[in-house]
Amino acid sequence: MDEPHGLRWWLTETKSRGMALGVEATHRALKALNLGPPSYETVHVAGSNGKGTTVATLSAALTASEIPNLSFTSPHLVRVEERVRLNGVPVSRDEFDRALAAVKAVEDSTNHPLTFFEVTFLVAAVVASRHDIRVLLLETGLGGRLDATRAATADISVVTALALEHTDVLGDDLTGIAREKAAIARPFQPLIARWPKEVEVKNAVETLAQRVGNPALGEQVGPALLEWVSMEEHDGAFEEAKRLSKAVWPHLKATEGTDFPPLEALHWPARMQRVASPGKDEMTYLLDGAHNPSGMVKSCEHLTKTFSETGEPWGLLLGSSPQTDMTAFLSPLVSLTNVHAPSVVLVSVPQGGRYPGVEGNVMAGHLRALGVPVHRITATPAEAVTWFETQPTSIKTVLSIGSLYMQGNVLEALGATDDDALTVRAKV
Repeated sequence: MDEPHGLRWWLTETKSRGMALGVEATHRALKALNLGPPSYETVHVAGSNGKGTTVATLSAALTASEIPNLSFTSPHLVRVEERVRLNGVPVSRDEFDRALAAVKAVEDSTNHPLTFFEVTFLVAAVVASRHDIRVLLLETGLGGRLDATRAATADISVVTALALEHTDVLGDDLTGIAREKAAIARPFQPLIARWPKEVEVKNAVETLAQRVGNPALGEQVGPALLEWVSMEEHDGAFEEAKRLSKAVWPHLKATEGTDFPPLEALHWPARMQRVASPGKDEMTYLLDGAHNPSGMVKSCEHLTKTFSETGEPWGLLLGSSPQTDMTAFLSPLVSLTNVHAPSVVLVSVPQGGRYPGVEGNVMAGHLRALGVPVHRITATPAEAVTWFETQPTSIKTVLSIGSLYMQGNVLEALGATDDDALTVRAKV
């Protein structure tokens, strides 16, 4: 427990400052930190779905190739150090705190308050400056053009799958969202983008790529070097991330003379992550943070194949943050339950997220209206885990799906909070 008014107390307090779109505060803080020109290459990734998985895949590939790397992702599941991973492993609490102290000193000296996201990104920048890494991997938090990570210099930009999300902030037009995301492109540098099915989205990205750069960040305005990456119709999240990562690979100086490693699978916490039950030898938990409609489609396509192959009895644990269109969010899951009916359905409420989780009775009402019976509602995911652990059932797999924050709650309830559970790596 941090002492009152200590470093961690201050970090927690920054959450009350909410979210701030704009690069000025972060740019100012980076200059004040005086970290010097980076000695590493930076890959900056934006998108609606798959941006974290792409960062994780690149990190796993670099680590497997013995190329030192550091990644910044969000949100964290269990502990804040997960946002800053060195070769896939969350940095230690002590190292995080040393960097945090430098960031707090900048805020104190400049008297310009920083948000929680800005602080954690700056911590990653400080940690990167203190290690002999070859590649820094940055995941945007929200959007792209006005995201705090845009204040960093970058050598390669990547745009993953796009969808209507955060419409209250980014707008309800997919072409506008595409322009916001693709605005992470740097002039005269590669922009690797997933080929969209919508012609108008492709045109919007191509038009934007002809003139990018933010003079307020000291950038010259000019064209980005746009490269489209096509996907196969039934590619899952990992397959898409691998295609994008392979496209990035030849543009990195750090990978010269090194082939992209043959990654068969990825250990990426809360993304199709399996965790053994602590009390039942034959039961496992399958955690997936499908947190928006398009993400749910991808996950349920994969899960339909998985449950078809095993044919084993399974249970469903669902919890979500608020959705713009709850029916669109739940429909892929409903289709999955129609093909492979779960033995039991539990609904719970994610804890500790940016937004309050959807109340259990509300979520249960949505499911029942779509024809899915709900057997139990719990106030917290920990209570749901306790139920699965103590009830006599034949369930072999508990699918925990929805909010990433809920997956963190489940990991804590299962005691899977060590570095092994939270490290990003290639599965062997």
